[in-house]
Amino acid sequence: MTPEIRRARPDDAPALLAYLRRVGAETSNLTFGAEGRDVTEAAERAALADFAARDNALFLVAVVGREVVGALSFTGGARARTRHVGEFGVSVARASWGAGVGRALVEALLAWAAASGVVRKIDLHVRTDNARAIALYERLGFVVEGRITRHLHVDGVFHDALAMGRWIDPPAD
Repeated sequence: MTPEIRRARPDDAPALLAYLRRVGAETSNLTFGAEGRDVTEAAERAALADFAARDNALFLVAVVGREVVGALSFTGGARARTRHVGEFGVSVARASWGAGVGRALVEALLAWAAASGVVRKIDLHVRTDNARAIALYERLGFVVEGRITRHLHVDGVFHDALAMGRWIDPPAD
């Protein structure tokens, strides 16, 4: 079933926290493990409300029925000189890998950024051994801008990451 891609709402907090714990336990490619975001439901509700209130931040969920199967968060800079640029992170439940969920989430981010009138650059970090993710990002126009050594430490092993970025063209008048 094709997931619905939509903005996360504060009332998504319980399902989102459960999803993040589940997906964190399924892969070592994320910056968190089975602990998920390790925040209270109230704190997650507040964070989702903050995302909704900002013109340079976005939190998306991919939902099938009532189940969250993917999530993407983007946060732009807090200062005038950096508010045009930000970084995103994306995750997809293992059962939905290869089904286009990650691509749909990133494409929704790109469309939102292009229409925002604010965001002009999107950055990400991806483990150098995550070939599927790197290929997807390259297909969507991201380019490698550098390598970050010892970026993640998982189960006693350091992993390097690629810094990738994509420029966003201003909206057509």
